[in-house]
Amino acid sequence: MAEPPEADVERLYGLDLDEFIPARDATARRLRGDGRRTEADQVKALRKPSNPAWVVNRLARAEPAVVGELLAAGRRLREVQLGGGGGGDLREAMDDERRALDRAMRNAEEIATHAKLASSATLDRVRETLHLAALDPEVADQAERGVLVREGRASGFTDLAVFAPSPSPRRKADPSPAPSQKPTSPSKADQRKAAAAERAAARERERHEKALTKARERLGAAERDLTAAERDAERARGALEKAEGRAAKARDARDDAAAHLAELGE
Repeated sequence: MAEPPEADVERLYGLDLDEFIPARDATARRLRGDGRRTEADQVKALRKPSNPAWVVNRLARAEPAVVGELLAAGRRLREVQLGGGGGGDLREAMDDERRALDRAMRNAEEIATHAKLASSATLDRVRETLHLAALDPEVADQAERGVLVREGRASGFTDLAVFAPSPSPRRKADPSPAPSQKPTSPSKADQRKAAAAERAAARERERHEKALTKARERLGAAERDLTAAERDAERARGALEKAEGRAAKARDARDDAAAHLAELGE
């Protein structure tokens, strides 16, 4: 299936929310007038972004460096997790990602406030969407381009379970240490620190999994609401077209009656 023109897509998703539908329809008409029917149909099918998605899209345009910092922190976190890094490395990567996310959210809140969209629910979903963008390369691409349609994901979720770090391999003891060498054991303090770091990492993974589950549930509910709303809108458009047809016939009948009355009066 052909894709809509990328330049038009990025332009449309950079508009204010109330401008999206009129501009989308005008773009589709222009493409159809140019004989590009397939692209026109693709543009016409573009969905208006949700409020949280719009905030993230606007953030990507207004503060590309801030979004880039968050996505870079997310890539580092994935690398540590996929590489089975130790608890200390994982904690540092998580902290970097959280700091970048906090900075992005401060900017996003300003954008949402200016647009009168700064409800707690919207901001929570903005944060979840930015967090998922940091963890999911596909969502990251959509967020960086500023073309997200729905909060939580662009097209497809990446299960955070794939990012769970593998257990670090145990080091094998040297089978033949030099007579003067004695194997060293970690101190109790080091053992406690390592255990605490692993527990913290486990709690963080659990938090990620809960956040993902919550985001999926919200997305499912939002998609169901959207489907119902689109059905209602389609029915309303059909009813409007019928009403406009009846109104046109009534105007014609009125004009005919007025003309006949004028003739009788003469």
